Amino acid sequence: MVQSCTCFVVNLAACFASGDFRWETTSTRAQLGRTMLLNALEGDNVDILYLDNTYCNPTYSFPSREVAAQQVVNIICSHPKHDIIIGIDSLGKEELLLHISRVLNIKIWVWPERLQTMHLLGYQDIFTTKTSLTRVRAVPRYSFSIDTLEALNTMRPTIGIMPSGLPWVVKPLEGKGKIFGSFSVSGNIRSKWSTNSENHTDTKKPNGSLRYVERFHQYIYTVPYSDHSCFAEIQEFIKLVRPTNMKGIVSSSSCYVDPLYYFGRLCGANQPPQRLRQRFERKDGGERVGSCNFTKVERKRQRKFKI
Repeated sequence: MVQSCTCFVVNLAACFASGDFRWETTSTRAQLGRTMLLNALEGDNVDILYLDNTYCNPTYSFPSREVAAQQVVNIICSHPKHDIIIGIDSLGKEELLLHISRVLNIKIWVWPERLQTMHLLGYQDIFTTKTSLTRVRAVPRYSFSIDTLEALNTMRPTIGIMPSGLPWVVKPLEGKGKIFGSFSVSGNIRSKWSTNSENHTDTKKPNGSLRYVERFHQYIYTVPYSDHSCFAEIQEFIKLVRPTNMKGIVSSSSCYVDPLYYFGRLCGANQPPQRLRQRFERKDGGERVGSCNFTKVERKRQRKFKI
């Protein structure tokens, strides 16, 4: 559902800002959010929609947070003798941590600054900074690495879980087959690299409890849990709001796509940009590892919808 939204008027234009949101339409909570949104709009036209376009690309397809959260619990339960490290940001994923705590009846370790944030959010008794009270720890994403997990495993059996809609990739060191680093990139780049990784194990099962879980390293699992809508959810949301025009609020992503490119046909906006490129850069500023040119796709879409 929409977690935070704002309606306002600028120069007689009705504007709607979605904020970060998931448009999960299957739960009772989501249906309530849909009703509240329609009541707030009161049948008025939205001239400009400022949209959370984090995953505005058909590459990104993942399950609801409820399903993904349960799969995180399944991973934890399948490793009863292991310490668990979960990579999170300084804000967000609170509902995931609450679900883990509630289902397993345990406390969750967080670092001191994150504990203060949790207390401000009203969660007083679920989180702790005492490692002796729990085997599940939520750590800053920047400290979640293969090196860290390998070091922890020299002391105690430990696995890491990265909850993110972005693919998590590990790349072997050429000539030695030893994995030395990991980072997030687009799905098509992930497929290319993970095929060459000796330690990659795909644990997807059509009807299994770990259907969406992937294991790229003996100590690392990734689960597509995200507080941002996937491509299909964005499309359903736009169909409901039917804005005249829209703009993406995320412009710094390496996978940025103007929402008009895919969804301009769903509103009264002008045709999408003539040329759209998608680039993926290494974090250290090194050589480009991949690029996607959407020109052919755009031409096909223009012919289909007679733009």
